[in-house]
Amino acid sequence: MFVFRLASVILPLLLAVVAPARAQQPPLAPTAPAAIEKGKQNFVTYACYACHGYSGQGSDVGPRIDTKRLTQQAFVNIVRKPARRMPPFRTEQQISNAALAEIYAFLQSLPSPPDPKSIPLLNGN
Repeated sequence: MFVFRLASVILPLLLAVVAPARAQQPPLAPTAPAAIEKGKQNFVTYACYACHGYSGQGSDVGPRIDTKRLTQQAFVNIVRKPARRMPPFRTEQQISNAALAEIYAFLQSLPSPPDPKSIPLLNGN
């Protein structure tokens, strides 16, 4: 009886601590075409393109977003707490984790840029 009462007190407390921590994790990057299209729309809606270009290729204002080298969690961390001039989107009210996952999926779907060595103009050919 004592074990049951103890468990009935501890379990809700444990869940109250663990559940919010799990809720803060961003969802896995969706790969469905609809999610990628939504990510493309979000990229424009949240004005990411204004600094990073429509394909995340970068500009004189914002760097290229290289999702081939960034994990989704690293991408979310940079958006939430940027190290440079980028305005932070710290909360879910500003941009949801679901929207960030869709943007990440969109960027992941884009082809990698060509190797500079393969561009004749850049190699004096």
